[in-house]
Amino acid sequence: MTHVPAASETHPPRLVELDALRGCAAVAVALYHFTAEYSDLYGHSVPLWEMRFGKYGVQLFFAISGFVILMSLERVTRARDFVWSRAVRLYPSYWTAVALTFTVVTLFGLPEREFSLQTALINLTMFHELLRVPHVDTVYWTLTIELSFYLLMFVLAYARALPRVIPIFIVLVVLQTLAELAAQALGMTFLSRLASRPHLQYFALGVLAFKHSRAEVSLPAALTLVAVSFAHEVLVGSEAPAPVFPVVLGIAWALSRGGLRWLTWRPLLFMGFISYPFYLVHQNIGYVLIRRLEAAAWRPEAAIAVALVTGFLLAILITYGVEQPALRAFRQWKRKAETRAAVPPHLA
Repeated sequence: MTHVPAASETHPPRLVELDALRGCAAVAVALYHFTAEYSDLYGHSVPLWEMRFGKYGVQLFFAISGFVILMSLERVTRARDFVWSRAVRLYPSYWTAVALTFTVVTLFGLPEREFSLQTALINLTMFHELLRVPHVDTVYWTLTIELSFYLLMFVLAYARALPRVIPIFIVLVVLQTLAELAAQALGMTFLSRLASRPHLQYFALGVLAFKHSRAEVSLPAALTLVAVSFAHEVLVGSEAPAPVFPVVLGIAWALSRGGLRWLTWRPLLFMGFISYPFYLVHQNIGYVLIRRLEAAAWRPEAAIAVALVTGFLLAILITYGVEQPALRAFRQWKRKAETRAAVPPHLA
């Protein structure tokens, strides 16, 4: 049995600022989809202000994940518990979102985003992108990246390498950069795209922020990781322009220093609480609503407001009707399993 080394003897309380940041990122991404991306895909009925920078909320999500996963690993004693807790956290809400999105789009239509039942079923694995199966909702592209990061952190935990996570990330980001540069030089577009998928440079910022919050990283190591990560953005580039990197870095640094406690506004915290289901269901279902309402002569602003409220309501239903019951069931199962394991065989 492999034990995950704890970062500290006691588990510090959860940083509620993380939920607030998630809430901000989720709203930013949704506003980008409903203004700029919708305009590019279908066109609003009248010109509308477009929140194009909102798309980079995804990079903030990746940095938050880097922080949260290390914090989660600190709270478990076995690597396999981390795997089960992540699976229970991710899959029930995701399966519900796939079913809802597929049903709505199939019933009401959405040009170029209608797929077969077979495609929807393969999407349920969350590994469909690796099989070159299209996304039922394009926001799912980030999930394969998240799973890849979880797998990496599980391997590091299993190998008891978490105390060396900063130098390991330095090496990994350098290797990612070299692989992308080599692929570009050789004109291997597919390999270049494949190499860029991990987005390790943004996860690295979250990992670094967590270690900095625990005073477990030296200044030279921290500066080196930031330097190689920024070098990746300058030399190779990514789906976000280079200026996004220092912004996310600044947010991560403020988080590690406790400088974001002013963000703990109750509506933002609640938005963060429901952000995962909201992220999963808002886009295509929102597009269906906006198309139909604008076709019925609604103003784009009103149609977007309805799409946002619908996304919020669906997210609340999934959070309280699917996600939280699944987590409670997992915790109860885990407690019973631990109780049985603690009972001597001759007393069982």
